Amino acid sequence: MPEPTAFHRLDAAGPPPSGRHVLLVPGTEAPLLDLDLPARLRGPAREDVARRQLRDRIGPDGDRVELRPFALPRARTPWTRAVIADREAVADWRRRAGPSGAACRAVLPDYLGLPAAEGMWTVAQDGDLVRVRLGPGDGFTAEDDLARLVLGRTLEADPPTAILALGGAADWLAEMARSAEIPLATTVEEAARRGLPVAETLRHGELALDLRADPRAARERMRRAVAPWRWALVAGALAAGLWAAAELVRLGALRAEIDTVRAATDAQVRDVFVPAGPILDVRVQVTRALADRQAAAGSAAARPDPVGLLHTMSEVVATIDARTEEIRFVAGEPMRLTATLGDFAAADALVAELRAAGLRADLVEARVSDGASGVRAEISVTPEGRP
Repeated sequence: MPEPTAFHRLDAAGPPPSGRHVLLVPGTEAPLLDLDLPARLRGPAREDVARRQLRDRIGPDGDRVELRPFALPRARTPWTRAVIADREAVADWRRRAGPSGAACRAVLPDYLGLPAAEGMWTVAQDGDLVRVRLGPGDGFTAEDDLARLVLGRTLEADPPTAILALGGAADWLAEMARSAEIPLATTVEEAARRGLPVAETLRHGELALDLRADPRAARERMRRAVAPWRWALVAGALAAGLWAAAELVRLGALRAEIDTVRAATDAQVRDVFVPAGPILDVRVQVTRALADRQAAAGSAAARPDPVGLLHTMSEVVATIDARTEEIRFVAGEPMRLTATLGDFAAADALVAELRAAGLRADLVEARVSDGASGVRAEISVTPEGRP
């Protein structure tokens, strides 16, 4: 459990406590103002629009009034209310509270010192004044009659689930709760026992609304602190831009060179390797074309040379007493020699001589010649090493 926070009212007699405390200023001098702000505006732009609306409402005196956004840290929606106060009064509060970081934790309107809970009203009667907290995001301090009027109208538009009347309920407040059938408790403990919402003090981010803090002054200090670095940042950004431009030019030239080389390569491939059809992958298509050409060259080298074979065979036949009848050559088949010899032994001798000359010779057929003496032999001849 955090330690209870000590409060010191500005109009209280005696000095403030020496320990950590919160200074409460009159809520009548720091009321909450409802504003009509676009939901998408953020940051300084939202504050500027709020200040223009403030000047439109109160006229020339708007420049004498300070506006502090009522932006609780846990709020889920952009702020639509602001605490307004006289500039001179805020300066006096700041002087009396001391600088940030001193014993005073924050300067707040007195209605923000009340405990608050969602859906619950917290009401505290202080003589002729009434402090009211209409949930974590709203509140006010007003005279008795005005507070009664405001709460009556609020009850009609947005009734609470419970009312916490600290220090006891005034007759009019008790009657209001009774007629609207709204549970009413006079202490936080009683509300907890009855299962009503538990109101908490300074647990909704109220300390962030310290009236001593001036967001515009903080931004101005930051702007002055950043100003000396502005030109260095501009120079750095300019240098980075020039470097990027140079890199883009170099990249463009490199791409142009690549396109030129690619076009020349495609033209060469088209002229030598791929005369027709699309060029999809130069490396694959050139490799395939080279393989096809090597296979074709090897096949051509493996085919027999009929002229050379005939020359060798003729030299052998000329040394033997034989009469050549026919030489037949068909591509892809052995050469056929038909000759007439003296006898079968001569035919075998011719085959042997052809083999001795480095040819592969086989006697296909040998028979006696019709109507003549001698033997007609048909011999198959191929280079050695081929079938």
